[in-house]
Amino acid sequence: MNIDTLPEQPASAAAPTSALQKRFDRLRKNLEREEKRRQKLVRELDELGHIYAKQVLPRLKNNHRMLKTLLQRLIDFSERKNLRQGHRETLEAWVYELLEQVALYDRKEAAAIAQQYMRTQLEIFGTSSHIPQPHSTQADAEANDDDSHHAAPESDKSKATDHATPEDDAAEPGASDDAAERQDTEQVPAVDDKWLRQLFRRAAQALHPDREQDPAQREHKEQLMTELLNARDNNDMMAVMTLYQQHVATDALQIPESAFEALCLSVQAQIQRVQLEKNDYIQSDPQRAFVHYHLYADSRRKQVQNLDRLLDRIRLMRLQIPGVLDELRTLKDLKRELQYRQQDGY
Repeated sequence: MNIDTLPEQPASAAAPTSALQKRFDRLRKNLEREEKRRQKLVRELDELGHIYAKQVLPRLKNNHRMLKTLLQRLIDFSERKNLRQGHRETLEAWVYELLEQVALYDRKEAAAIAQQYMRTQLEIFGTSSHIPQPHSTQADAEANDDDSHHAAPESDKSKATDHATPEDDAAEPGASDDAAERQDTEQVPAVDDKWLRQLFRRAAQALHPDREQDPAQREHKEQLMTELLNARDNNDMMAVMTLYQQHVATDALQIPESAFEALCLSVQAQIQRVQLEKNDYIQSDPQRAFVHYHLYADSRRKQVQNLDRLLDRIRLMRLQIPGVLDELRTLKDLKRELQYRQQDGY
């Protein structure tokens, strides 16, 4: 789409590009970059989700009996009143860590064990535990046995939010200038410039479905009109102008300088919206959030490395848990193990 500034005052042919035009061009490039990143993320997370379901979940399920045995033993130990507060906190973190793993392939089991633990704490100590419930979604409720919707732990979701790939953090031209421009969408006022409103009205007149006699054309116009109205409601003036150029006039749009500020605000809001959509896509499914945190990377090579690392951790866990169970016979054994975990955490 070709967009040029229409100066308020006549300018010479050799006049340099205005600051507003430069700002808009930079924002438009950033928007295109963000959209490409979003598309890449969706594509690669879907692929990694299939890999996860085939290679990771079966191995996790193989550890279930040992995990459940260890969890039950830890819950039994948690009933002992002579545990210090520091040991009790480390024990609870351990219980939650194991519940996270169980919730990946059996949400109901994880939720039941979590309830048992919290009920025990309330009955014995009179205080409820801070351990969160394993996460579930509406899709989980409708498909309890569907491996494509296994829940990931809530803490992994929060980690996934903060997990940024090198591509996301890469410095870009004008990134420092745009940092102050990326505001919350709610703070960006709706575009209300006279020129832009006229542009919208002309596009709406051209796309109005009632003017079409042919049913197929009318249905097509209804879809386009819906896109136009959504673009207006979302303050997405780039989409409004794109529809205008595609269906009303193909000439380069010349925008008055007075309208450029509103247009820049609209593009800023759209950049923010694409970023939020990307994060919402990650968080909308617990398994996807887990895959993003543990497997996703900016290159295929790193994704393969992440997969190998995760599978190694699962294999190591399968080898270690029997030894841990053998050592956890007495409260003294538990305190020693908790001390090791505290040191590792520190």
